[in-house]
Amino acid sequence: MLLGLGRTAQVYLAEAEDGTRVALKLPKGGFRRDPRGQEAFAREVRLSLALRHPHLVRGLEGVAEGEEAFLALEYMPSTLEERLKEPLPWEEGVRALLATGKALSFLHQRGLVHRDVKPRNVFFDGQTYRLGDLGTAIPLEAPGGERVGSPPYMAPELFLGEKATPASDAYSFGVLAYELLVGRRPFQGETLEELQAAHLFLPPPPTGLPPALDRPLRQLLAKKPGQRGSLEAFLEALESFPGLSEAR
Repeated sequence: MLLGLGRTAQVYLAEAEDGTRVALKLPKGGFRRDPRGQEAFAREVRLSLALRHPHLVRGLEGVAEGEEAFLALEYMPSTLEERLKEPLPWEEGVRALLATGKALSFLHQRGLVHRDVKPRNVFFDGQTYRLGDLGTAIPLEAPGGERVGSPPYMAPELFLGEKATPASDAYSFGVLAYELLVGRRPFQGETLEELQAAHLFLPPPPTGLPPALDRPLRQLLAKKPGQRGSLEAFLEALESFPGLSEAR
């Protein structure tokens, strides 16, 4: 059964030899013949199999290159995007943010930038949220190239063609955090041009959150990367906020 189509691959629900359900990722035909596509898929396979964190989707098995290239991932039946079709309870939103943020911080500590933090790439198995889709992840030292990301969550500098960094990931996470804690995205637009203008020039609307959360959240959404707050500072504020012990 087809689960989804991505930029470079298609994902199917499959069954391992022991009967375990897995998400089987296969490169698209066109990308099999594209050196850049092959490189991106091979990198995703290697990263997925090498990285281990409680809140990263686990890679189970894979072949990085050649006609037999594939990636088997643990099957997560839902995504945060699907969960957001209905209002998400505060405690669950906090739980999703803490899980996603810690996984993202882990990637940064390993010298990687995710480049596409958004609800569709946060997966849920009924108990645990995990950040997934490392197909866009690149090492910090990698040269800049094509624009990657989803406009509703992209940092201002990415619209201007600048290279993705942990700071741009932190901004995308800030948009996600605003969406979960406030109930709407901070920047709206019917077209790409409207979204770009909002991210580049408009301040985020008032959150209505207590200052202890409002301040670090708004700092994540600073327009200039050098003035942006850190992901870790926001996570610390979120974890220390009164009454959130059950959400951890």
